[in-house]
Amino acid sequence: MQVNINQQPFTYDVQGEAGRPDGRVLLATDDDLTVATTWAAQGYTVAEFLPAAEQAALREGLARLVRRALVDVGCPVPAGFDVAHYHQVVGDDRDLHLAVVNRTKEYQQAGFLPLPVALLEQRVGELCGRPVQALNPWDGERFFHLRIIRPGRADNNPLHRDVWLPDYHNCLNIYVPVAGSTAQSSLTLVPGSHHWPENRTLRTAGGAVSNGVRFTVPGVLGSAEPLDIIRPNPKPGEVLLFSPYLLHGGAVNLNEDETRISLEMRFWAA
Repeated sequence: MQVNINQQPFTYDVQGEAGRPDGRVLLATDDDLTVATTWAAQGYTVAEFLPAAEQAALREGLARLVRRALVDVGCPVPAGFDVAHYHQVVGDDRDLHLAVVNRTKEYQQAGFLPLPVALLEQRVGELCGRPVQALNPWDGERFFHLRIIRPGRADNNPLHRDVWLPDYHNCLNIYVPVAGSTAQSSLTLVPGSHHWPENRTLRTAGGAVSNGVRFTVPGVLGSAEPLDIIRPNPKPGEVLLFSPYLLHGGAVNLNEDETRISLEMRFWAA
C-alpha cells in the first residue's frame, strides 16, 4: 500500500481477506473523550506530561524493563545500557526480537509501572477535561505496553484503529517517548480520521498480516483518497494523547541507529 508520511512516499505491506465496511462512524455512538477539548477535531494533542523528576523516573524505570527483558531472553546487558541501542544487541534476529516483545507487550501496572498510576490518570484527565482511570471496563485489567521498533526493520504494526477490537472502545491512548522517538520514528496517525465512516477505507476482515507477522487487529488495505499521515513527534518531556478511533501505526522507524521505544497506555472515563 502506498501512503505519504509527512509528505514523503512510503510503501508498507499488509495482507488479509478484505472486509465489507459500512457507512457507520464508530465514534458517533461511543463515549468521545476528546469532545470537550480544543483538539477534538484533530483527535490528538501533544502536551507537557509530568514534572521533570517524575518524567525521568518513568523513562528510566521503563528502560529497566527493556533491559530485564533482554536478560530474560539470554542477552545480558549492563545496568546502564542505552536501550536506544537495543537493535545492536538483537540485530536482525526476528525470533529473538519477538521473544522480547512477548515480555514487553503487556505489563500489570501494579507490579511494573515505575510511578503511581494516579499521577498519569490526573494528568490525562487534565488534558481531556474529564476524570479518567487506566482501568479497562471490558476485563477489569490495568495494563500498559512497551512498543519496540528497530531502525529499518519491519517491526511496525499495520495502519489501523484500535477500536476494530471491541475492548478498546470509549478510551484515550497515550504515547510517551522512552528512547529513540524522533521525527523519523515516532508514531504516525491520520488527523481527523476518528470521525470518518468505516467505508472511507478498506481493511482486512480479521487480523492483518504485515511483513510476515500476524496481528490481532485488522489493517488498512487501501483508501479511495490519499491519506495525510503525520508524525506528531512528542519531545522527551511530552505526551501524545490521541483517540483510538484515529487511524494510526503503519510506519517504519527511519532512524539510522536508534531503536524507538515508547510507553502505550489507555484511559477510560472514571
